[in-house]
Amino acid sequence: MKKVTLFCCLVVWAGPGFSQGRDTVRAVHKLFAQKRGSGATWVATGAEAAYDESVGWRSIRSKKENTTAAVVDGGVPMVVGALQLVRFSPEREAAIVKSYQEGWNIPADIRRKLRRKHFRLTTRDLSQR
Repeated sequence: MKKVTLFCCLVVWAGPGFSQGRDTVRAVHKLFAQKRGSGATWVATGAEAAYDESVGWRSIRSKKENTTAAVVDGGVPMVVGALQLVRFSPEREAAIVKSYQEGWNIPADIRRKLRRKHFRLTTRDLSQR
């Protein structure tokens, strides 16, 4: 009887851990998809601002002022977005998932970015199974 009770306790306590790896991989995929989308938005916003400052509706100053304004107003968001796209690239995502499945830890910078919302299952996640 003691063996059966011990076995049941171990199964109950280990239950949530059985799917932990799959949940973590899904959370990493969600994080990377979210950050890549955000990076693309930053790049598009920067490109639009640079266009508006240089030849668009806001280009009412001299050519030198237009260029400076385009670099500052459009270049900064574009660089931020490009850096984010590089940091959360599909290649890095694949490398992190592969190393995690081989038993290595997720890098600290990615682990810090993972939030509870990345681990939640949505109906979209269930339909992709």
